[in-house]
Amino acid sequence: MVSSLPPDFASLLAPFCFPQTGPGPGPFQAVNLEGVRMMAGHLGTTTTKAMLLCLEHEVWPLRFARNRGVFTAQEQCGLLEARAAIIGCGGLGGHVTMLLARAGVGAFTLCDFDVFDESNLNRQLLCRETTLGRNKAEVVREELGLVASHVDVRVASVVAGPGSLPEILHGASIIMDCLDSLEARHYVAAAADAAAIPFIHGAVAGHEGFAMLIHPGEKSLELLYPGRGLSESNAGGHSGNAEGRSGAESRLGVPTVTPAAIAALQVGLALQVLSGKKPDSARLCHLDLAGPMLEVLVL
Repeated sequence: MVSSLPPDFASLLAPFCFPQTGPGPGPFQAVNLEGVRMMAGHLGTTTTKAMLLCLEHEVWPLRFARNRGVFTAQEQCGLLEARAAIIGCGGLGGHVTMLLARAGVGAFTLCDFDVFDESNLNRQLLCRETTLGRNKAEVVREELGLVASHVDVRVASVVAGPGSLPEILHGASIIMDCLDSLEARHYVAAAADAAAIPFIHGAVAGHEGFAMLIHPGEKSLELLYPGRGLSESNAGGHSGNAEGRSGAESRLGVPTVTPAAIAALQVGLALQVLSGKKPDSARLCHLDLAGPMLEVLVL
């Protein structure tokens, strides 16, 4: 019997619940996916809302049980209720999206107009031989359905520019910069500031990369890239095309492991924000895998 739920729900879920001794403080109950789906059908609601109801009574969906101890049930609810806007669905974006989904973020907006090509196979998690030539955001949407079928997903197969960003960012709890264009980054940062949404910057080149949290009102991106902002010749914004790529990435290349490592740093920052832990901003995480070395610089 699941004693922490109201009696009618406890009886309903009992066959699908399993006692757990950890992680986190004390024993708890975990409910499997079959039980969550059965509860959603019984209540006439979504799987996500059924998960939220379970968590409110300290019954953890089994898929998130290993998060306990790092997150409280309330913080896990915060992740499920959040929407992450992923701007760029290639090297950084594929890793970032799947990590956030596995952690428990419940909704995504995926923005990328580009398609996978063979040169992406070395580093872009969701680029496969079978997905070459297909839109990156659409492929990521399909992969999300295989790993976290409960998530709500919107796709914007468009350029991230001034005209498109207000709609793309609507309803977002956090914005993940997974671009390779400095111009587009500045457009997205400005739109994030205008919409009062936290912005997680990520960039890679060679063995090195950056990750940084930027709160609304802060100008950290301008401090990091002085004199490299918007230009009249790039007024449309870019996301993944050769004309908009940063010089460092084009010169130094991007080996397999760098996007995965920087994506993990970005997601770590995002999860702190979304779970209400209020991490320090204006701190630049610089990772050099050639060392390896991780340093945190205050801007």
